[in-house]
Amino acid sequence: MRSCGKLDHRSRLNQARFASFVDSIRKPGILLPNLTAAVLLAVVKLTTAISLGALVFSGSLAPYLPTGIGLFLVGTAVGGILTAAGSGFKAVIAGPRSGQAPILAVMASAVAVTMAGQPGESVAATAVASILVATIFTGLVLFALGWAKLGVMVRYIPYPVMGGFFAGLGFLLLKGGIVVTLGSVAGVEEPSSFMTATAAIHLAPALLFAIAYYVCTRYFDHWLLMPAFLLVSMLLFYAALFVTGTSVASAAGAGWLPVVDTSRGDFFPVLSVHRLGLIDWSVVLGQSGTILVMALMSMIMLLLDTSGVEIILNRDMDPNHELRTAGWANVLNGLCTGPIAILSATDTAFTYKLGGDRFVMVAAFALVIVAAIMVGPGPIAFAPKAILGGLLIFLGIDFLMKWVWQSRRKLPVTDYAVICGILLVVAFYGILHGVAIGIGLSIFLFVHSYSQISVIKSSMSGAEHVSSIDRNPRELNYLDEHAVSIQICVLQGFLFFGTSSRLLEEIRALLDEPERAPVRYLLLDFRRVDALDTSSANSFAKLMQICAKRDISLIMTGCSPKVAHRLKNLDEEASASQGIFHIMDNLDDGVSWCEDRILEGVTDDDDGQDLGQLLGQLLGRPEAARLIASKFERLPVKRGQVLFRQGDPGDALYLVLDGSVSIVLDLPGGKELHLRTMRSGAILGEMALYTGATRSATARVKVDGLFYKLKLTSYERFNEEHPAEAVFFHLFIVKLMSERLGRANREIMALSR
Repeated sequence: MRSCGKLDHRSRLNQARFASFVDSIRKPGILLPNLTAAVLLAVVKLTTAISLGALVFSGSLAPYLPTGIGLFLVGTAVGGILTAAGSGFKAVIAGPRSGQAPILAVMASAVAVTMAGQPGESVAATAVASILVATIFTGLVLFALGWAKLGVMVRYIPYPVMGGFFAGLGFLLLKGGIVVTLGSVAGVEEPSSFMTATAAIHLAPALLFAIAYYVCTRYFDHWLLMPAFLLVSMLLFYAALFVTGTSVASAAGAGWLPVVDTSRGDFFPVLSVHRLGLIDWSVVLGQSGTILVMALMSMIMLLLDTSGVEIILNRDMDPNHELRTAGWANVLNGLCTGPIAILSATDTAFTYKLGGDRFVMVAAFALVIVAAIMVGPGPIAFAPKAILGGLLIFLGIDFLMKWVWQSRRKLPVTDYAVICGILLVVAFYGILHGVAIGIGLSIFLFVHSYSQISVIKSSMSGAEHVSSIDRNPRELNYLDEHAVSIQICVLQGFLFFGTSSRLLEEIRALLDEPERAPVRYLLLDFRRVDALDTSSANSFAKLMQICAKRDISLIMTGCSPKVAHRLKNLDEEASASQGIFHIMDNLDDGVSWCEDRILEGVTDDDDGQDLGQLLGQLLGRPEAARLIASKFERLPVKRGQVLFRQGDPGDALYLVLDGSVSIVLDLPGGKELHLRTMRSGAILGEMALYTGATRSATARVKVDGLFYKLKLTSYERFNEEHPAEAVFFHLFIVKLMSERLGRANREIMALSR
């Protein structure tokens, strides 16, 4: 039944989407803005695809430039339409990202170097196969992350490490833009060729284009900026050719325009059937490290841009759904010979400002790209290298300015140093080394940052946090004076070598405080500890040795079975502990055990006392005690006997002469929560004499003994018969409640520190 309901819901949702699509076609007010956005975006993405294709298929792969451009055009069309179809926003723009191109360029270059001396057709086919395998693998990874609901993973990557990655990509884009611009004029195999006057002349227009466009983007935010800048740049270039009398063929021969060999193939198919046999799969397998980096960077970009799209639309998007969508879309995209396509917040904002908010816009955009694929690579020969390379240089400058220049004043020195360090590693050693350093720095930053967080949630003495046992006034007064020898530390979080070392230092400082009484009992509560790593064993072994040397009892409470087992093993290994180590179920048991040890030195003068003597000690007025004692009823009790239940009428007060009683709170489901234990000399139920309210908890006898009961009617009669003596009883109750309130306040203050 549930599955049928889901199918019905999906059916209704698909019908609504189809109706919206038809509606957007029929209404000119919706259709025209969406078509305008599609055409303008297509112009920009066509130029970008040519630039990215030139970046990836450079050097020895340059003759196969049409294949590289076709690769990116297919990914733009197929990845874009599939991602939008499955996304939570049907007008989202997705495609190959400029930030991924440097990694693909590294992969293609590595393939070319590995297969040096082999036929160019085989090298190109292997490079394409490596990119497609990366696409499919990344799709599977993204889908698995979304299926496992790990859409928040990007939040765990330290910001400076992420900044270092993107700064490194910016450098690679800048470097790639220079290589694309210079082309046949200079080559990476001869670094000195980049320093010639010819190279400088060719590079100057590209730098001018990149810097001018970057400056314009800083001051103008208009949807026409990019198309207008491309158009003006093209007009200026061909105006310069006209003025100088240079033909297109001469410009291509001089390195100003790309030389396109159409005999090498069209944009599609990117990987024809006859090329499959040319692929060297061992070389593809050798790109595993770069493929893993690509999957990582794609995940980061996708989740960051999903947040960006949320801001643009002013509505929430499910990151896990977007991961799953990107996953299956890229698997299909890879099978259709397209590179990784990821949604873009920048492109989505571009079309959204133009009114492109329907799926028809994405469909029209994809059709324009498909039309360009069908036209073929011929028009590429008219795209100036200064513009293609300048666009890449602009992207590199944009990345570097954002992550290196602008962040210098926003980040602490250490975080900024991490960004610069990763950038330098990428620049001198490559993206793989940069990612490896970044992962290492991520671990180091996590350990360092987490180690700075104190795992001591609260620290207090036994005088500030008393147990739940109500004792007679003499014992309570003694504990108020001597319970400072109990040091309680409530721990929290994850304990590993970093945090446990800090914990050991903090405990040393507590034990060495000059203004406090010597600590005889150290109590560590583990109830809020998430886990205890084996690496922290050394710190706890040292703590046991310190406690043994100072004759301090070490009590650990609230431990999980696994933690308790680990700590017991430490105790067995630390021969110096000599029985000072104890594990108890909870914090209250640990505190009450310490209090009992302290009270062992107090003589028990209460044995053999009768009711009158106990009341005389409590009230401090023998005559008043004698008179009110006559109103109490003798009540022998047995273990398990219930004095009153939660919700019963409050009609009596009880005094414990001998034995003990447990106060518990009844919870739903038949469960109970232990609140307090009342021992000899304790009074319970006193509020009933003043408020008449129902019982707020249940009182159950814990140890056989003798109690005395003062009924409400007897208490009222005593007030009428002996009003003067009754005042002393009232004062005793007020003092008792004030002391309880004072202890509670001290504990609250200690917990709030």
